[in-house]
Amino acid sequence: MFYRTVYPKAWYITRKHPILWFFGLFAALLGYYEIETLSGLSSNFPDFISSNIKSWVDIFITFSSVNLGWSSLPDVLALFGLFVLFSAVTILAISSQGALTYTASSKGKQSVKKSLGLQLKNGVDKFWPIFGLNIINSLIVFFFLSMVVKPLIFFLSRTDDWIIYIILGLFVFFVLIPLIITIAFVTRYGIGFVVIKNQKFTDAFVNAWLLFKINWIITLENAFILLIITILSIVAIITIMVFAIVPFILISFIVPILAPILMLIGYFLLAVIFITGTAIHGTFYNIVWATIFLDLIAPGKSHGKIHRTAHKHLPKLTK
Repeated sequence: MFYRTVYPKAWYITRKHPILWFFGLFAALLGYYEIETLSGLSSNFPDFISSNIKSWVDIFITFSSVNLGWSSLPDVLALFGLFVLFSAVTILAISSQGALTYTASSKGKQSVKKSLGLQLKNGVDKFWPIFGLNIINSLIVFFFLSMVVKPLIFFLSRTDDWIIYIILGLFVFFVLIPLIITIAFVTRYGIGFVVIKNQKFTDAFVNAWLLFKINWIITLENAFILLIITILSIVAIITIMVFAIVPFILISFIVPILAPILMLIGYFLLAVIFITGTAIHGTFYNIVWATIFLDLIAPGKSHGKIHRTAHKHLPKLTK
């Protein structure tokens, strides 16, 4: 079965090479937009890229309006420092996503045993096209969610005209939302074409759309499986954190004089567990999508359970 090879392969790479967890941590900052579009369409909170773009715009507006002088120098330096920090984290996040995608390829599996810097270079070399794909996804999704979908849903809840209600409802749920979901998956496959197949931005985007159009059922199936895995991962991380902090709390009640130092150690341990869990999941998540991409572009056909069932009963839908 398709998933019996993809997921164990991705987990083996993740477990075998802890060096990749560094990239997984920063790649996790970009979010898991393929499953977020399936589970969080009601939220209009901007993602990492959209938030950074908004912050950059605010910083530039502040620079353009401030009266430069010695008195304002600390504020200017602080804003400039924030801009550099946001830029550096964004570069690391995008490059990490590229590095993890490259890792799934045959050349990537060979180079993963080498230095961290070499792995990062593989992502940095493809920074701009990957960044462009993420910007398209972030801005389109955030724009539609905040400026179109949410206002339409609010309007639908207020209107008494059932004809308008039906028309706008059909438009939202059968045009806009599928478009948002499609863009998320096209972005993911586009990253594969850029990093692994070394294609240009426009070619990668077009080919990603064609790949998704052909394999849309297996793509959605994989997204739902990853959604379940993500939920289970969150539950596992929280459970481990609870079990880790409980002894420190109990000892603090028994020996109050040690409470400050014990809680400090406990909080540090919680941070380590959270960061490590997030890094491992971020690594696995990105490698899974890269492995799925490689399997779909390989000669032959790869089909999941839902695709095979749909092809049996609805062959025209899956041809």
